[in-house]
Amino acid sequence: MTLDKYTDDLHKALRFHEISGERTGEVLAEVEAHVAETGEDPVDAFGKPRDYARQVAAQLDPSTGKRSTGGIVVSFIAIATLALFGQTFFGDGIALDEAGVGYTLRDVVAMPLLLVAVIAVALLVYLARTASENNKLYGGGAVLVLIAGLGAQVLCNKNLDDATPVITAPSWLILTLGVVFLIGMFAMLAQSIRRGRVRYPKKH
Repeated sequence: MTLDKYTDDLHKALRFHEISGERTGEVLAEVEAHVAETGEDPVDAFGKPRDYARQVAAQLDPSTGKRSTGGIVVSFIAIATLALFGQTFFGDGIALDEAGVGYTLRDVVAMPLLLVAVIAVALLVYLARTASENNKLYGGGAVLVLIAGLGAQVLCNKNLDDATPVITAPSWLILTLGVVFLIGMFAMLAQSIRRGRVRYPKKH
C-alpha cells in the first residue's frame, strides 16, 4: 500500500475513533517518518489502518486526546436530534401560515421512532468500525435496525391518523425553534470539525 493511501485511510479511521486533531497529526507524522527512513511498507510496519487506529485509541484517555465513548454518544444524539427536528420545524414554519402548524398522531409517533432508528443505526455502525471484536455482529445489527426503522415508518403511515392535529402551535414559534435547532447543530458540527483538524507537530 502506498504511503499516501495508508495515511489517508489511517486519518479516516482515527477520526472515527474521535482522536483529536493534534494526536492524529502526531500519529501520521510518526508513520510518515518511519516509512521515509526505512522504506518499509506501512501495512507491514503498523498493520492495517483500521487496526492501527484501534491500537492508538486504546492507549489514550480523554486527557490525552480522545473523547470518552459516553461523550461521543451524547454528542451524536444531540446533533441527530437537532438536525431532525431543526429541518422539520424550519420546513413546517417557513410558510408562516396564520392557522399555525398542526402535528397529527402519525407525526407525533413517527418522528421520534425515526430519530431512535437513526441514532441506533449510527451507533451500531460506529461500534462495527471501532470495536476490537464482534464487528460483523454490530454491522448486522445496524442492517436489522435500519429495516425495522423503515418498517415502523410504513406502519405509522398506514395505521395512524394523519388528518386530525393533536398538537397545534403558531408558525412563528415552530420556525424559531427550527432556526435555533439548526444553528445549534451547525455549531456542534463546527466544533467537531475544529477539534478533528489535523495538526502536525512543529518541526524544531
